[in-house]
Order: sequence, then structure tokens, then C-alpha cells
Amino acid sequence: MTATLSNSSASANPSATALRQTWDNSQFFAGTDDPAIATTTDQIKAAIADLRAACAPFAELIETADTLPAEKDAELIASIRNIHEQQKTLRKKLGNLSTYIYTALSVDTQDAHANCWMPIIQKLSADLSEAMTPYSVFLLRSSDRFIAAMLADPALAETAFSIHHQRKLKDQLLSVAEEQLITGLATNGLHAWGNLYSELAGTLKCQMKGDTDNTGDSDNSDDSNSTIGLAQAANLLSHPDSATRKAAWEGIRSAWREHQSAVAAGLNAINGWRLEETEKRAHTRKLHYLDKSCHQSRIERITLDALMDTTFQNRQIGHRALAAMAKALGQKQMNPWDTMAPAPAAGDQEFIHFDEAIALISDAFNQLTPEMGEFATMMARRGWIDGKPTANRATGAYCSKFYEPKEPRIFLTYEGTMTNVITLAHELGHAWHNWVMRDLSAIESRYPMTLAETASIFAETLVRDALMQRATTPAQQLEIAWQDAQSAAAFLLNIPARFEFEKRLVEARKVGALRPAQLSEMMNDSWKLWFEDSLSQYNELFWASKLHFSISSLGFYNYPYLFGYLFSLGIYAQQGTGPSLGPSDEQSNDFNQRYTRLLRDTGTMTAEELVQHHLQKDLSQPQFWQDSLSIVEQSVERFEQLVEQAIAQKAVNT
Repeated sequence: MTATLSNSSASANPSATALRQTWDNSQFFAGTDDPAIATTTDQIKAAIADLRAACAPFAELIETADTLPAEKDAELIASIRNIHEQQKTLRKKLGNLSTYIYTALSVDTQDAHANCWMPIIQKLSADLSEAMTPYSVFLLRSSDRFIAAMLADPALAETAFSIHHQRKLKDQLLSVAEEQLITGLATNGLHAWGNLYSELAGTLKCQMKGDTDNTGDSDNSDDSNSTIGLAQAANLLSHPDSATRKAAWEGIRSAWREHQSAVAAGLNAINGWRLEETEKRAHTRKLHYLDKSCHQSRIERITLDALMDTTFQNRQIGHRALAAMAKALGQKQMNPWDTMAPAPAAGDQEFIHFDEAIALISDAFNQLTPEMGEFATMMARRGWIDGKPTANRATGAYCSKFYEPKEPRIFLTYEGTMTNVITLAHELGHAWHNWVMRDLSAIESRYPMTLAETASIFAETLVRDALMQRATTPAQQLEIAWQDAQSAAAFLLNIPARFEFEKRLVEARKVGALRPAQLSEMMNDSWKLWFEDSLSQYNELFWASKLHFSISSLGFYNYPYLFGYLFSLGIYAQQGTGPSLGPSDEQSNDFNQRYTRLLRDTGTMTAEELVQHHLQKDLSQPQFWQDSLSIVEQSVERFEQLVEQAIAQKAVNT
């Protein structure tokens, strides 16, 4: 273990706590072959049929929805109340089933039963949306007078924010029949492409060529040419050995190069579908694809522009982080396969046991509030985290949840690196966000990705800050500051480059379908715009290897990470002491209460409203983002100083 960790209580005997590293979801179903799944599916189908019957009469009221007399209010509100309660119960049952199957597929993408159930569940979700379409369209087209009367009903008051937010795009509505057609066709059209990508990613194998220190399971007895799964290869990008990292980077690229035509077809289909749907909805106003994304993210376009423009003007902060990392590694430029490398070892870099990681994160969370620290341990103790490597494991990490009872679940591939620890802290931040909202209704708990990433990155900051406070030597400080530098490069350069690529992709798709070579060229141009010469070379196949571009349900799964990164730093600074200084107990308790209130409001406010209400700040102004970028610059300056000290010390020692 590293010297930094040995100063923490996390270094206790890992077997003492007996924490679990695999999910226990048996309270829901015994397995993906459980006959109860078929029974539950039948129950959901019947409930959808009942809901369809209840919603159907609203189709006849849509044309006159904005002129209905007040005398009809009581009768209509009673029907709406009944439908609302029906769908709440139904969504809990469907949500539990969906989460169960999705999490099973994450652990084993080749689970035959789960793969059979997934399209069925997606069809059920589409059927539910179709059934409710007359009701949903009616609410969007109703008069402001009627909506006010409806929301005065105590049972419906919880829908206020959701309805008002949806009504901002009521001019994009089609007829009931057209809305139902789009929803129905998407199951076997739009979303089938996203499913294909996920299944492909779970089956890809990477050839690890060369003399590498590969600790993953191998299908080949020749150590110089081993075969591992994509998730394990991705983990090796944070391996201490540079040759291993490069082999993993090349192996991942080579694996996706063989399937780049399939991924290109998927990207063309997904983006072509979105553009065509937008065109069909433009009968009153043509909605820009970024305006649609901002609406989904609950931010204004002016806020997105301020975020991206201010970051672009400060991109040299990311360049400096990469330059200092390269210097510490003894390189003239940073290699792309080294961006996730651990800090140059002050001593032996040993495996960080899962129990140690949980203890470390729990200790860090305790500095905000003991409840958050206890929650992290509880997640592992109850079997709500799955991190154990498996053969056909999905790539990436995420936090999901069951709906009844409300319980979060975390997925990652944990192999003992500091990067894994930070990823685990990130996902536990998401889980904590869900946990503090568990007493709220489902509709009041739906927050956008921008605000979701705020909680997760805030949790990362807590962990890195706690580690820095424990560090007693320059070498230990460098190890933690290294994480700050990696974050600066990832969020200020990599994430915006992804955003740039996706913009170029959408614009080019308006003209026609794109070939893999065109996508690679656009990817390189996007890297160049943001990274400039801070990397030795670019990964032109990143468009194929990154899942986020192929998510069918949501476009622009990129800038919310930058938003969350800078927003979380802005919130963190509200402690009044700044990162790495630490507030007093009284300050910490007050800040925790304010932070918790902010999290609980993420489902019922736009990002701008949230910040104005809780922080009295204006997200649409560049100054908010500049203030957070100044915090990043300070952390990079500290990192640069630590690198110079380390190099000077090394010169003295030699």
C-alpha cells in the first residue's frame, strides 16, 4: 500500500469488516431465470392496460384543452388524481424490474435470460408512455388556469415542477397518434442501436501485446500476448507500468477498430433519428439540438455558453496540468495512454483492498457528516455495491436504484487502484444524493445529469481533500495532488473535446451518413482544438470506444461532467475555508445542512433557480465559472510546485 494510505484508519485488517464486493438483489428476484419475473411482467402489462383505458378519454379533450370551462375542473382533476396514483405504483414495479435486469447485464453481458428480458422491459416502458400519451398531451395543452387548479390538489402538488418544466416545450408536441408512433417505433429502432453497442462492448476482447505486467485473467498462456475483457483493459490504463498502459490503450483501440463500421452505423442511426424527430416537431418552432439538451439538463442555453466559453478561455490550466504530469514522468509530452497513470511511486504501489477503500472514503465523508460516512460503509455491508471483476463485465461505472424500497446500487470494476477508489467515491456521491431524497416522491426525486454530477464530483473532492490533510511528506502530497491534476485535464480538456466532437457529429449528420474515417477526422480535430500540443498523439478512435456517444436515450452525455466539476468546486468553497483547509465542526455542520437542502431541491428546481436560491449566485454569468476555475488553477499551481520539489529531491538523491 502507498505511504498515504498507511496514515489512514483504512489500513486496518480488511477482513475484519467483512464487507461485500458483489450485489445481493435476491430480495427482488432469485435470478434472471426466476419465474416471478414473468409473473411481474404480466402484472405490469395488465396495469398498463388499465392505465391506457383511464387515459384514453383525454384524447377527445386535447383540441379544446386550453378552453375547457371551469365547471369541468373537479371531474377532470379527480380522473387525473386517479391516473397519477396508478402510474406511481406501476412505475415502482417496472422500475424495480428494469433495475434488476440492467444490473444483471452489467455483471454479465452474456446472461441469456437477462438479454431476453431487456427488450421486453424496454417495450413495456414504451407501452407505458404510449398509454399515457393522451393524458400527457392534455396536460401540456391545458390552460394555465386549469393547471393552477389541478396543482392546488394536495395529491397532485408534487407534480408542479415537472409539469411546468415540460410545458416549456409544448410547442414541440405532435398529435397523440404521432407521439405514440414515435414512442413505439423507438424501442426497436433508436434504442436497439444503444443496446447493440452495450452488448458489443461486453463481448470485446483486447489483445495485450508486448512485455507487460498484466495481472488480469488471460485466455492465452503467452504473457507477451494475452487476451482480456474490455473492462479489465480499461482498468489497466491506470497501471503503474507505462508499457502495460500503452499495451492496454493499443489493445482497446485495436478491438474497436475491428468494429468501427458497426459503431459508425449506430451513431448515424441514433443521430439521424434525433434530427428527423426534431424536424417533424418543428411545426411551430425549430428547436436547436443544444436547446433540447439544455432543457433535459434543466439549464438555460446562456448558462451552457458561459460554461463552455469560460472554460475554453482557461484551457491552459489543463495544458499546465498535463505538462507537469509529463515532467514528473520524465517525458517531454504527455502520452494519451498515461493520462490515467498513477503518480510516480514514492514506494511500492500495492493493491488497495476493497474494505480499505470503503474505510478511506468513509473517513473522508465523515468530515462533512458522520451520517455520510456511515452510509458508505452500509452500502458495502448490505451488498449494494458490485465491483468484483467478471468475465463478460460491462465497462464503466454507474449508480442506479431500486424504487420500492428505495435503495441505491453501485457498479464498477474494482481492481485495487487509486483511480478505482476515486471512482467508487464518485458513485457513492450519487448514492448519497439518492439517499437524502428517499423520503420524497419519485417525481420530486428526478434530477438532471448536470446536478447529479455535482454530488458525485463533490464526493471525489471530499476524498482527495481528506487524503491531502493526512499527507505528511511532499511525496504523499504529490500523490494526492496528482489526482487533482488528472481531474483538471479530464474535465477542462477531455470532456469539452467530447462536446466539440458531438456537435460536429450532429452538424455533419444533417448532410448525410458519416463513414468511420470522417468520424476519426472529426475526433482528431476536436482533440486538437482543446488539447493543442499538450498530448504526444490523439486517439482518433475515441468516438468508437466511448459508450457515452452511443447512449440512445440522451444526447450530449458530456458537458454535465464539466458543469458538475466546476459547480461542485463552487459549492465546496462555500465552506468558507477552501479545499484542503477544512472547516470547523460548527462550520461543517452548518454547511452540511445547507448542502443537504440543496441536494433535496435538485428534483424541483432548474440549476439556475437552485444556485440563486441556495448560493445567491448567477450561473449564466462567466464570473461564477471563473471563480471555480480559479480554484482549479490554484490546485494545478500546487501540483506544479510539488513536481518541481520531487524532481529537485531526486537530483539530490542521485
